[in-house]
Amino acid sequence: MAGTANLVDAMLVLAVGFLIFVVMSWNMQSIVFSDMSQDEKNDMMEKMQSATNLEQGQELNETPNVTQSSGQGYTEMGKVYKDPSTGKLIMVEG
Repeated sequence: MAGTANLVDAMLVLAVGFLIFVVMSWNMQSIVFSDMSQDEKNDMMEKMQSATNLEQGQELNETPNVTQSSGQGYTEMGKVYKDPSTGKLIMVEG
């Protein structure tokens, strides 16, 4: 039963994300934010755009030297994904 509750939560999050995407892509902000002043609209749009922008990080041309260790003292800083078309590794800090 807990698994189905997690699926329902995930579907709700995706549905809200798609709804925000549709509102932004169809430029329907004037309908959704009709009761706000112009300053409030501009502030809300800046917040929405800053949430969707990604920052370009440092690109490493060489793979750093890696030695075998137990992992003590290390802190997880993010996740690493591999781009299948270019073979580049992309780290997303979290």
